[in-house]
Amino acid sequence: MSDTDGEGKSKDDVYHERNLNAVLALRALHLLDRHNLVDVPMGYWPDGDGWAVVWADLPDEGQVGWHIPTELVPKWLDERDPEYDGYTTDEKNRRVALAAGVEGA
Repeated sequence: MSDTDGEGKSKDDVYHERNLNAVLALRALHLLDRHNLVDVPMGYWPDGDGWAVVWADLPDEGQVGWHIPTELVPKWLDERDPEYDGYTTDEKNRRVALAAGVEGA
């Protein structure tokens, strides 16, 4: 893997970027929800040992979530039990792709 300045990214760098993107996606949904443009239940759930699950129930696609370090959980995100619907990582990725309008993902 490489980044924009030609140096390789470590696995930790890749995961950190992924974690920030997950939180950014939730922030965008949070802002849309706050302005009554969509109704998106979301929150975070402590998962022990310095981890939390940040999650959202997408309006048409269903629940999605990501494990992230607790220090990355934003203050605006409420602690709420997601009532996990049993999705797999593949199912979550399919739901995200559908919500994003990405075909073939």
